[in-house]
Amino acid sequence: MSLLNQASDGLFNVLIVLVRALVRFGPKSREDLILVCGGAAEACDTSQLTKTLNRWTELGLFGEDNGSVVIAEPYRSALGKNTDGAEARLPKVARTVALQSSNNTRFWESEGAKSADLSRGVAWMLAQDVYTLDVNSDRLAELEGRQLLDSGAQKIAQNNTRWNGLKTWMLYLGFARDGMQWVVDPTQALREALPEIFGSNRELSASAFVERAAAVLPVLDGGAYRVQVEGALKDSAWPRLRAGLISSSMSRAIQRLDHEGFITLSNRSDTEGVVSLTGSNARTWRDVSHVVLAQSGKAH
Repeated sequence: MSLLNQASDGLFNVLIVLVRALVRFGPKSREDLILVCGGAAEACDTSQLTKTLNRWTELGLFGEDNGSVVIAEPYRSALGKNTDGAEARLPKVARTVALQSSNNTRFWESEGAKSADLSRGVAWMLAQDVYTLDVNSDRLAELEGRQLLDSGAQKIAQNNTRWNGLKTWMLYLGFARDGMQWVVDPTQALREALPEIFGSNRELSASAFVERAAAVLPVLDGGAYRVQVEGALKDSAWPRLRAGLISSSMSRAIQRLDHEGFITLSNRSDTEGVVSLTGSNARTWRDVSHVVLAQSGKAH
């Protein structure tokens, strides 16, 4: 069980179809759910509906109630009762499910890993210098081989199929964006996590912001999954940032959220907990002592 082999693990667009159907029609038997998702059409390959339903049931998004498939709580409430609204909220819900600790206990194992292959891959990609990273699947595989201390026992992705699956899921879950080219960028994921990061606070020290972000999104700097991945990398092939420096991926996201007006960054003199945003080759962009959530409520 994993997520990155899309042919056998399911597709995000099929997940959207399943969720929209359950939000619109309510609990359905597996057979009826497949039918309302288009399974009756001759051109429809129902295998992807079944595989996607099976995988996300194993991960806990879907459950069963009196023989019917349901969206499990608390996800059903988070998605809401409107189909378009549910589709818009699904990336955040799917991200929450995939990053749950219960779905990542067998972190380096290939069998029964649940969503750990996704978490490993996202954490590894976010740990790279995003300005120099060559995202061609062959180049990524070569870089993985150079960086891992024990490439025989530990894998990020095993083949082009899984690298492509990783890039597809990163895009959908808000850890990358696509335009002229596919780039690592966790801005969407971080933006949607701002309410959880700030809680009842309007302002956090920069170091507290980074710590809370890592708790909500453990693939970010200092997060549990990120720490496990970074611990498996060679110092000679992956330059470690000194304390207080933020990775280029997270720096990119923080800077974009500041430019977009979701947060405001400041650097006050004589304060502790200052962090430094970095660009390519760990070049320092700016020092930040405090992060303030926008009063406009954009983050919500």
